[in-house]
Amino acid sequence: MNPRQRRGVLLMIVAALGAVVVFFTIVSYVNTLNSELGTYRTVLRLTQDVDPYQPITEDMVEPYEVPAKFFDEETFLADLTDADQALSQPGSEAVSATFLQAGTLLQKSMVIPAPALENGEREIAIMINAETGVAGKVSRQSRVDVYASFQPNEQSPACAIRVLTNVEVLDVGDIGSQIDSQTGGTNTVVPVTFRLTPQQALQLTYAESFASKVRLALVSARGAGTPGEMEFCSDDQLEALGEQRNDEQDNSGPGGF
Repeated sequence: MNPRQRRGVLLMIVAALGAVVVFFTIVSYVNTLNSELGTYRTVLRLTQDVDPYQPITEDMVEPYEVPAKFFDEETFLADLTDADQALSQPGSEAVSATFLQAGTLLQKSMVIPAPALENGEREIAIMINAETGVAGKVSRQSRVDVYASFQPNEQSPACAIRVLTNVEVLDVGDIGSQIDSQTGGTNTVVPVTFRLTPQQALQLTYAESFASKVRLALVSARGAGTPGEMEFCSDDQLEALGEQRNDEQDNSGPGGF
């Protein structure tokens, strides 16, 4: 065997030893990962998009395996029947708390009980600008007044109107974004669901559709008190300004200079 052949054999031996070392390194790494991750647990994953406040049924989910290290029994849902235990009203139908995309791993915070409406009541949700909706203070079972402001036109002046008085909030969804149809910009909004009569639902729908802004006013837990006038318009401002000027002129008579 000449020197060149000996070098070739030596290189083959070194390569074989290197392959063995790499193999055992990979095996050791995989074993380490398995020991860290432990066993796997089953969670539910959505197979389709779910709109806010829509029921989540068995045909909308599929089992999905995740490492037990990342599985929290207090957070994730392994069975839809577990959702009932997470709800404040056990036995009620579970609905989505907000819009959920396909592929989302279901968590208990993502489902809420369907509102138990009384005879004749309606459940209606609208998008409220987070800046004008008492951000962070309105929650489930809050009582609020709903105000709408309308821009002036040829038939009527600018007005601010109390559309609803002391109504109950059934739920508040997660903050999202919405394109402003007038400016083209993006507004931060949050879905708010109300418990209303049919007439109130009609009034709220009109306000959301035609008002330039819709605002919420949180009602004190100690009582609503006297709500005051239903509306305030620019004509009222002119009238009040005229009365103020008349009072000033009366007070500035001969002895007022």
